[in-house]
Amino acid sequence: MSIFAAVVTTAVAGVWGDATTWVKEQISGPPELKVHAAAFDGCNDRYHDTNLAGLRKKAKTAGRSGGVIIPSAVNPPSVSATVQAKTSQAIVVTDAKVSVLSRHALPTKGAVVKAQGCGGGLYPRPFEVDLTGSGAIKPDKRGRGRPKDFPFTVSSSDPEQFTFNVKRVRGDVRFAITLTWVSNGESRTTRLDNGGHGYRTMSRPEDVPQYQATDLLRTGQ
Repeated sequence: MSIFAAVVTTAVAGVWGDATTWVKEQISGPPELKVHAAAFDGCNDRYHDTNLAGLRKKAKTAGRSGGVIIPSAVNPPSVSATVQAKTSQAIVVTDAKVSVLSRHALPTKGAVVKAQGCGGGLYPRPFEVDLTGSGAIKPDKRGRGRPKDFPFTVSSSDPEQFTFNVKRVRGDVRFAITLTWVSNGESRTTRLDNGGHGYRTMSRPEDVPQYQATDLLRTGQ
């Protein structure tokens, strides 16, 4: 094969490949939204449904994992969601709403362990979530990142990451977040709910003991 023929063949193959991709996107229906939600987490005090003896069995981790996270306005825990279209066609994410799945009285047994071993993080699109009753979600102007309100336009090559910071909560709460998005004029929703279990958090229970992580390493108490 001559060099000219090879170049022409390569060019035609490239054009045909692009055309095939375009045709597939056109006949496959409206593009879908791909969402990856991380676990609800943060560097916060945590409630554990156990006594001091039980806490000492997990002394090295009780202050940074497990249990139920207790939010604070200074260092709020969060749910991070990365969203992008599955194809090159753009999708407009128009809204996010929080749903309180359950609310119970605070526990009167167990213990709270202070946070330990905190590290930094990246919060590109921070939002503030209110779980005291209103269920409001709004741009977190005091959070790390680039605050901006909905809508956002995403594609396979232009994703966004949303971080939903829980700063206020009342009681022992399980919650979910629903994203509303539009593809080819059709409105759809995607729910972030921790595999159907909801994300659990609570305000600080005042009727249980409070421990520093170092307290769990001591003996003779």
